[in-house]
Amino acid sequence: MKIIFYLLAWALSWQAAAADFKLYAAAGVKLPLQQIAQRYAQSGTDRVLLDFDTAGAAQDKFQKDTEATFLITTEERLRTAQAAGQLGSGQMVLLADTVAGIAFSGNPKPTISTEEDLRQALLSARSIAFSDPARGATVGKHFAAMIRSLGIEEVVLAKATLARDGVHTMQLVQSGAVELGITQLSEVVQADASTLVGPFPGRWDLFTRYALWVRHGDQAAVVRFLQDLRSQAGLQSFRSQGLRPVSAN
Repeated sequence: MKIIFYLLAWALSWQAAAADFKLYAAAGVKLPLQQIAQRYAQSGTDRVLLDFDTAGAAQDKFQKDTEATFLITTEERLRTAQAAGQLGSGQMVLLADTVAGIAFSGNPKPTISTEEDLRQALLSARSIAFSDPARGATVGKHFAAMIRSLGIEEVVLAKATLARDGVHTMQLVQSGAVELGITQLSEVVQADASTLVGPFPGRWDLFTRYALWVRHGDQAAVVRFLQDLRSQAGLQSFRSQGLRPVSAN
């Protein structure tokens, strides 16, 4: 009986030691983060609980949730928030780059190598989806500025659907609800690589770097997750989903 009691006490203490860490992240890193978090949970007793949204919405959620440990959003957003004192103490880890571009549900796919190609493709598309700029979507804000500069804002918006995020954009493309989708190329690859057209040409090329903010990095379990992110397996998770890992911090 004593042995059973001690085993039970040990099991209960082992369970109590396990921890859940909340992570809010931009949807552009969804699949690689899911893979990394799954491996992390399988290799120990702790878990990272994931919540995905636009880059801006993820940051808002993190700042309102004082219990959250991790935030993944754009490096620019993190540096701005850090300079404004909105994040408190913590540390930043650079993760991976992604590039914005175009998905197309029909055939043949348009060739977009020049600004005029881009303009004609947007004018010719029957329907277009992009992430709502009002929700903080990085690509959505860029696209809105782009069509304004190209002088086709009114025509494009008349046939556009504002998606919740890049994942929703690709759902609309895959279902055939829209012909052309504007989102991160990583989200295109993750959803359906066969719809990939490519990045925006020339001056409209959009390069975004994602970074991780760690609110409390002094726990062994948190350090282990950071090591998993930067491990060869972690870097490969980013590569396999269309992102380019940052080689050094």
